[in-house]
Amino acid sequence: MVKRKNISSVKHIFSKITPLLLALFILIKSAFSSSLLESLYINPINKKKPEAIIFYNTLNPCLTCNQTINLIINILRSNYKERLHAYLINLKYHPEFYPVFNLKGPLNLVIIPINDGTSFGYKKLSNPQSAIYDPISFKNQITEFIDNSIY
Repeated sequence: MVKRKNISSVKHIFSKITPLLLALFILIKSAFSSSLLESLYINPINKKKPEAIIFYNTLNPCLTCNQTINLIINILRSNYKERLHAYLINLKYHPEFYPVFNLKGPLNLVIIPINDGTSFGYKKLSNPQSAIYDPISFKNQITEFIDNSIY
């Protein structure tokens, strides 16, 4: 009888703990995945450089979003690799950024100037895909926006 009581109480405790452990696992997993950003390249001098963030949303994509993102990434890598820390963030998984940066539309480019480890607001370019049809104008628009935002 004593063994049955012990087995029964172990089963009871296990039945109470299992949902708790599952919930804890889900919370830990979501906390880690939500804190991870898709870095375009590593910032070797942590928080000493301005940050460029491309926000997109796979739930609300535009026809030229992928092409626009690739062009912005190419501009960032070729012109700003040593001067910026860049991220690519899917708002489908990080909707908390909508109110933080007042994001509109399916695609936004945000620049956060950082000076001596401190950020000073942000600059936002909404819907950069609207200029995609003229590649030279697009590159100039993005470059001018970044240059005016980080200096």
